[in-house]
Amino acid sequence: MAIPVVPLDCSLNFAEIIDFHLSQENRGTAYSFTDEKGCVTDVSRFEFARAAHRVAHLVRPGREGSEGQRLAIIASTDSLIYQTLVAGCLKAGVVPFLISERNSLEAILHLLANTNCHRLLMTRALLSSLAESISSGLSAPYAVSIEDIPLLGQIYPHLGHEDTDDKCFPYPGPANRTSMDEVALYLHSSGSTGLPKSIPLTHRNVIQWGSRATLLELHSRSPRHAVGALPPHHAFGMILQLLFPILIGSTVCIFPPTSKPTEHRLPMVPTSDNNIRCARNAGATGLVGAPAHLVEWLASEEHIEYLKSLNVVTYGGAPPTESMGDALTQRGVVLGSLYGATEVGPISLMAPGEGKDASEWAWFGFCDQVCVRWMPQGDGTFELQLLSNPETCHLSIGNLPDARGYATKDLFKSHPTKPNLYKIVGRLDDVLILGNGEKTVPGPMEDLILSIPFVGGAIMFGRERNQVGLLVEPRQLVDPSDEYQLIEFRNLIWPVVEEANKIAPSFARIYKEMILVSQPGKPMVRSPKGTVVRKSTLALYNAEIDTLYRTIEESGDVGVTDVGLPSSWTAKDLEPWLTRHTTLLADRSISPQDDLFNQGFNSLNTTFLRHRIVGALRKSNEATAHKIAQNIVYANPSVRALAEAVERLVRDGNTVVLDSEHMAAMEAMIARYSGGFDAGISPKPKKVGDGGAVVLLTGTTGALGSHILAMLLASDSVNRVYALNRRGSTAVAERQDAAFADRGLDRALLDSGKLVCLEGDTTKADLSLPADVWDELCDTLTVIIHNAWMLDFNKRLSSFESHVKGTRHLIDLASSAAARFLFTSSIASAQGWDRTRGPFPEELQLDADVAVGNGYHQ
Repeated sequence: MAIPVVPLDCSLNFAEIIDFHLSQENRGTAYSFTDEKGCVTDVSRFEFARAAHRVAHLVRPGREGSEGQRLAIIASTDSLIYQTLVAGCLKAGVVPFLISERNSLEAILHLLANTNCHRLLMTRALLSSLAESISSGLSAPYAVSIEDIPLLGQIYPHLGHEDTDDKCFPYPGPANRTSMDEVALYLHSSGSTGLPKSIPLTHRNVIQWGSRATLLELHSRSPRHAVGALPPHHAFGMILQLLFPILIGSTVCIFPPTSKPTEHRLPMVPTSDNNIRCARNAGATGLVGAPAHLVEWLASEEHIEYLKSLNVVTYGGAPPTESMGDALTQRGVVLGSLYGATEVGPISLMAPGEGKDASEWAWFGFCDQVCVRWMPQGDGTFELQLLSNPETCHLSIGNLPDARGYATKDLFKSHPTKPNLYKIVGRLDDVLILGNGEKTVPGPMEDLILSIPFVGGAIMFGRERNQVGLLVEPRQLVDPSDEYQLIEFRNLIWPVVEEANKIAPSFARIYKEMILVSQPGKPMVRSPKGTVVRKSTLALYNAEIDTLYRTIEESGDVGVTDVGLPSSWTAKDLEPWLTRHTTLLADRSISPQDDLFNQGFNSLNTTFLRHRIVGALRKSNEATAHKIAQNIVYANPSVRALAEAVERLVRDGNTVVLDSEHMAAMEAMIARYSGGFDAGISPKPKKVGDGGAVVLLTGTTGALGSHILAMLLASDSVNRVYALNRRGSTAVAERQDAAFADRGLDRALLDSGKLVCLEGDTTKADLSLPADVWDELCDTLTVIIHNAWMLDFNKRLSSFESHVKGTRHLIDLASSAAARFLFTSSIASAQGWDRTRGPFPEELQLDADVAVGNGYHQ
């Protein structure tokens, strides 16, 4: 007999779909479970529909009262009972509110009041203290009646064996048909950023969620999916335990009910073992695994062998760490992401379009029924936003200022070669903006650290600070007040932290001294889903974090014990001591006479180097320790110059560099790079005709450079544009495309035949370009626009020498090509102008004193 197919075109609301299964006597299995004795029980959609009618009679006898009354469910019960209770409320014209019993009392009272809910169904015997707290926590005149949920025997009197001859009285329908746009039920957010928010779902929302390609794809891959480990009150649980079997027609394998026909009992607590056991016993073709379960399965060869036999192992909510997912897929386990949100429902596809390799398990696409909008963040990541579409993706709530839609705050990056695949990399709320304006997404680093078996939680911190830190929660007891235990634990996790540092931008490296270990009686704050609540946890440890930064700033002990003290405070002895420190900090060999920043030193290295100098001075009882300027490394950007500055400080009590010295340094650099300008320029014939300009433009991936490039490509007077940028980890064409997308420029311009993307190095005389490209530039260029420059107000002039050198090389190219040379300068070059002389004149100034200030000005 053919299984009836539910129409999912929004012609029926959910209550009518329940009656559809009843009228069609749909014997297709909705729920399947196996008890401890090995007996299999199958619950058909026909039996489920009858059970929903029985619930309706119990929660609203005779359909008395008004339609659409709110009824909250806070129950610790089996998923079969829970989802039948939800369906029965919908059949009765009652609006159920699925509330987690793990919420705080404050959150529960807030949710009840927010939805004007005055009825509450609970398992009172199992949640007696919570029930009493709710009753006493409500202030008059607000009142809530608390009732027990129906018993298993009341709604499933013939569990697994319901027949048409069994007694069941149909529940009366409404006087007027329930509109698709009326609220069907309420869910709530996790409350990770404050009190949870109530989220209304209309019947249209519910049916559209059930018709998403996300569930159709899962049904085709795993027609008997094990979903028992999911919390039934959660959106993910409601979707897979209710919509998946009742709307799509899939069979879901659930945990066997622990409740008796006449007694409520606590449901089975999901573990890695019983999740697999129940799935295996029920003959599942796939299962849902929590990240914590995946960690434990990875350690068991028996579990791995079983997981390999499944069509797919899915996960939702927090994804597995990259190392964990890689380890599972390399051993033959097929992983699949089920991505969605309580506000928008399921929206992902595990293998869209041309599909993906097993190693790309973390990447997924989006179903066509949703309208995706990407908001670039300027660092190669994008925030996912969903726009409302009444036909396929109607959103009942929104938070966008310019359109009806929802900003998820989830950050993604796109696949380098498969444009329909994306990977989640973090949350917009989680982005750390450091004191120097640099941004970093901590998620990938935290995931790697969480792969350590003895780490239970990890959060990076450092907002508005000069360097990041890491808060770690050990799985075993570690007393951070015991210095020996603290050092031992830091050393234990350090190899993995170093691996995490390899994938981090240089300014976001975690130093061993910046690892903060949580206190035994002060666990990280977690949401009902079990994930760490970042904001609340950081607030909980705010005092410890402040103390850590203050200690490092004041003591400067960081690293001193590893290297020791200099044998004296003379430049001769300071130079090797500082070379050792800088080499350790930069993780590369440092030349003492060369500029540190040209050797890869960054702002974070600079901060720690200053701390180590201060710490060494204090340990030597030098009174000048407090006189170390914040910018001492920037002001003396080579080991040799820094050694001389520290010697001068200890000897004379200051490190002041006179304006005359700054001017002399500028004049010396001008002399170094201005030789040979006396030679005349011989006009050369150009190979590219039509009288159009041929332009070499540097810095095209920056803000100004992107706009200049767009204007040149759109101009009819330009024949060709060579976009020259330094080499990076990704191809320049890909970086250019991202730069245009980030600034809202027309990306189609990049397909122009005018554009030639080049990667080179301006510090080399030939720009590190192939000989044929160099010759072509010499033969064809008419204009060079030099628009690439390092923006850093901290660094000395010497740190910019490579840029000055590169400018001279571009001028030489312009000379060879008889091309005009344009340089995008800065008003900072007039920083030293005496304003009493009036406005800065719009003519060439040859006096170096007008630029005296910092290295960028000079």
